[in-house]
Amino acid sequence: MIVYLDQNKWIELAKMVNGKDNSIRAKNVVRDLEAAVESGHVVIPLSAIHYMETARVKSASLRSKLGAVMWHYSKGYTIAAYPLVVRHELEVALSKHFPEVHPKPLQFLGRGSSHAFGISAPTGLLSLIEEEVERSMLVGNKKLNMEPPFFQSRKYQENFKSHLVSLHTRKKELEKEKWENWLYAILTVDIAKPLHEVSLQFSLPEDLFDRLGEQGMKSVINDMPTRHLDLHLHKQILRNPNYAAKITDLEDWTGVGVASCYCDVVVCEKHMADMLRRDGFKTKGRIETDLEKIFVILGGT
Repeated sequence: MIVYLDQNKWIELAKMVNGKDNSIRAKNVVRDLEAAVESGHVVIPLSAIHYMETARVKSASLRSKLGAVMWHYSKGYTIAAYPLVVRHELEVALSKHFPEVHPKPLQFLGRGSSHAFGISAPTGLLSLIEEEVERSMLVGNKKLNMEPPFFQSRKYQENFKSHLVSLHTRKKELEKEKWENWLYAILTVDIAKPLHEVSLQFSLPEDLFDRLGEQGMKSVINDMPTRHLDLHLHKQILRNPNYAAKITDLEDWTGVGVASCYCDVVVCEKHMADMLRRDGFKTKGRIETDLEKIFVILGGT
């Protein structure tokens, strides 16, 4: 079973492990999670989002403590990089319309930060000490006097927040019956780069959009789990004029969002859980907000 924890749930777990939460509930969660992970019944992978959010923690000591908990319980497992997931989904969706497209299998679960970020794995000397290198990415390395990575840039988060804020302004320029087509257009633009790459790789016709037509392009979006989820989330934003966009929305949509399409259980904040459950929307993963619920699902293991 693949269980994905939102960053806030990792922080909650770290407090339990490090004695900041000494409640009976905390002790039970740590005990049961330890047993489940060690038995191999549960895999709790990290994503690129986890690495980036952890690196934003200002205190090196806190980054190291949080990273140590992440490393211990993830066992170095990570989920595939977001662009690779989207590329795979696009190939699968297009193959339904163009038989010349042959999708490559998606290795969703892998190991290490290279898998999480979609970059080449260590080679040469680094490959011999890969485990230690990967651990250092989260915990640092005292022997080398190296702190865990730290950076503060929030450029992409700010851009995405601005995008969400602008939705309510832009929707006023359109009649309500055109909102859905507008959202499909936004999502189509979002996949312009992988769409171009796939078109070149499989020599798809230059008039691809004409051949697909409006309904065909919509079906491509709907057949891509992460794009279909993005469509659902955008609709929730439009329906809530009081929605207050947050700087963490990008992490939620690309971290929790992707995980909900491919993992068995996703444990996240109530805000995101509510968004995912609205209008009877169905995700592959079971959405929970309490770490204890993992063990209810496992039947108490």
